[in-house]
Amino acid sequence: MTRDDNANDNRTRRNFLTATAVVGTAALAGCSGGGSGDETTTGMDTTMETTSEMMDTTTEETTTEEMSKPHPDLDVLNYALTLEHLENAFYREGLNTFSDDELMGADAVSKFNETVRMDVPEYLKVADEHEAAHVKTLSATIEKLGGTPVEEAEYDFGYETPSEYLTTAKALENTGVAAYAGAAPMIKDNDILGPAAGIHSVEARHASFLNMVNSSSPFPKAVDEAKSMDEVIEIASQFITSDMGGSETTQEMAEEPTADRKKDDGTGDVKILNYALTLEHLENAFYRDGLENFSDDELMNADVLSEYGDELRMTVPDRLRAVGEHEAAHVKAITNTVKKLGGTPVEEAEYDFGYGTASEFFGVAKALENTGVAAYKGAAPSVSNDDVFSAAIGIHSVEARHASFLNELNVSNPYPKAVDEPKTMKEVKEIAGQFIVQ
Repeated sequence: MTRDDNANDNRTRRNFLTATAVVGTAALAGCSGGGSGDETTTGMDTTMETTSEMMDTTTEETTTEEMSKPHPDLDVLNYALTLEHLENAFYREGLNTFSDDELMGADAVSKFNETVRMDVPEYLKVADEHEAAHVKTLSATIEKLGGTPVEEAEYDFGYETPSEYLTTAKALENTGVAAYAGAAPMIKDNDILGPAAGIHSVEARHASFLNMVNSSSPFPKAVDEAKSMDEVIEIASQFITSDMGGSETTQEMAEEPTADRKKDDGTGDVKILNYALTLEHLENAFYRDGLENFSDDELMNADVLSEYGDELRMTVPDRLRAVGEHEAAHVKAITNTVKKLGGTPVEEAEYDFGYGTASEFFGVAKALENTGVAAYKGAAPSVSNDDVFSAAIGIHSVEARHASFLNELNVSNPYPKAVDEPKTMKEVKEIAGQFIVQ
């Protein structure tokens, strides 16, 4: 959607910039979550409370002298809140506009069977609930850090049909993934970075599902690309039709020297990269061996896929091959990076994944991909080199896209929590060790 009135477009762009107190940082972005039913809603509330507590810990240990300076991440948080408001309004208004039957009957999803079509309104409602929760949490965190939360604006999303609504949802979610990838290396506070990484991967899970229902690849690239602030503003400002109140932080204040983004845990980047490489070797071997063991027909006719129609099942073998190609690309990229940093890349081991049927193969794939998401999130705050961190974040969200799709194939919620949880190196190594035989 493009505005015809250039003057109004320029005004909207200025409002967007002013509201977020632009300081050269990009968006946390999107902040979408997932869940379904009473159990998932309870999990969402618990996760959001934990996230808020983690984000707020900096205020508990701040000295009087430090309190006189604005928190270095206030502008990033307000930028995130601006985009959260936008997505929250998008889902809220769309779900008020279209009934479940209209969404299920959208031309965009007409070729899918009832199982997929019934998922659409359910998961859109989950996204709506989580966007509202993220707005609440971000606003509270900004206030506790001494900032002024940006307010919700007025919007015009330009859709008229359920299919157009689904297309816009896809665009917003994928923009959120790219925007976060551009912003993440600029976050200074690990108490904010950790939860933000969990939000980023949930954004990618949303994008994966919405890509799928829009008949696009859930994971189009091996590493998700970043968008700059200008690119994100260009997209977001198309939908904003009113002024917004925002943070009063100035550029000079926000750019004062701050603490480095690095957890003081004694780990170096080579160690973390070899840890990631161990997991990528495992996943690469898993898909390589599995795709050699099972024919396309065996994969498409797996019992676990019996609830789905031909339109989805026929895409599965090629999409699994794409996942396998991604894992191989991750192995190559991380191996080269370890060498460039003067380290020795860990080698591939021998594995026993324990599956006997195609359905069991899908079950193990789901477990591995979700473990990968938790592993990358847990390790993110320990990375020192910003270039390494940027690449890792791009892989992190692709693992989340894989996990979302594998969850769906296993008839599970693509995004079961509002914020993906981390796992420690010890926890991940215990899981991976179950498959390593030598």
